[in-house]
Amino acid sequence: MKYYLVGGAVRDKLLNLPFSEKDYVVVGETNESMLKKGFISVGKKFPVYLHPKTKEEYALARKEKKVSSGHKGFIFETNNSVSLEEDLYRRDLTINAIAQDENGILVDPFEGQKDLKNKLLKHVSPAFSEDPLRVFRVARFATKFFPLGFKIDDSTINLMKDIPKSEIEDLSFERIWQETEKILAMSHSHIFFEVLEKVNALFVFPEIKKNILKSIDFLKKLSNKNYSKEEKWAAINLENLNQKKLPIPKKFERFENYSRNFRFMLDKETSAKSLLKALMKINAFRNQNLSLQVINFLQKNKKLNSSLLSLNLDWNILLSELNSISLSERSSDNGELAKKEIYNARINIIRNYLNE
Repeated sequence: MKYYLVGGAVRDKLLNLPFSEKDYVVVGETNESMLKKGFISVGKKFPVYLHPKTKEEYALARKEKKVSSGHKGFIFETNNSVSLEEDLYRRDLTINAIAQDENGILVDPFEGQKDLKNKLLKHVSPAFSEDPLRVFRVARFATKFFPLGFKIDDSTINLMKDIPKSEIEDLSFERIWQETEKILAMSHSHIFFEVLEKVNALFVFPEIKKNILKSIDFLKKLSNKNYSKEEKWAAINLENLNQKKLPIPKKFERFENYSRNFRFMLDKETSAKSLLKALMKINAFRNQNLSLQVINFLQKNKKLNSSLLSLNLDWNILLSELNSISLSERSSDNGELAKKEIYNARINIIRNYLNE
């Protein structure tokens, strides 16, 4: 059986980067012959198999043809006459279109090694523009390889710009988010959004586009620092006061909303009442750990008002005090009295911290 290691594993190996996933392309075989060899069929849209021992993925070499709009508007042809070069031709970037046979010999029909050396992200063929998702994939690769000095080739930028807006609009937001979440774990996440802006695709995040300069500037300041994906998402959206609800995981939505709400509720006034109201808005008395992460994120990056920053509060101690109030016997059995007593006690504690 003739098979080749392809894609990211070959690319990252040539760049001396770690990799975990290995994908193989098989040439000259059919579905029947693969099953006879003990491979397990797992592909729904095209023939993909698990190796009977290693459980690594092996796919039959295939060609593709665009027949309708969108990322899924392709039909695939797989048979034992499809060559390795035909399979590599359908791939997005030349650096992802290098194959390696079982003897370690590289097959590189589109000069991917040359582009690796020149640090270029370059499309394999004009068919690149048939798949709108490639706009976001290339933006992700530009983000991933930015620390190594990679740039997107001008000709590829032009192809990305030429992809019709309607094609990008046909993409599910969930698929766009998959690419977005990956870059939030990278050291220079702002590159992703800069690329989307450059190729006129940032409209998928309308509020980020509206506040692009401030948003990217804040995210850029977090580069090469140990921030979570949720913190980075909050950074790029902190100025977006009219953010529409997006179908993103709750943990991202919550951290974004808490960060923005806490900041703007205290933007003009820092009193005991306004601070308590802001703490309640971010659920600080039910989820102290999350609220501390939000507040420390804002304070560390000087995104709170100057008077509050000047106090240099120890929020951990403050929240612990606010959460450890003991009720009097008089109000312990009366819900309304208890709420009022807790509220007043918390106001007094905060006033002491604010020197009111």
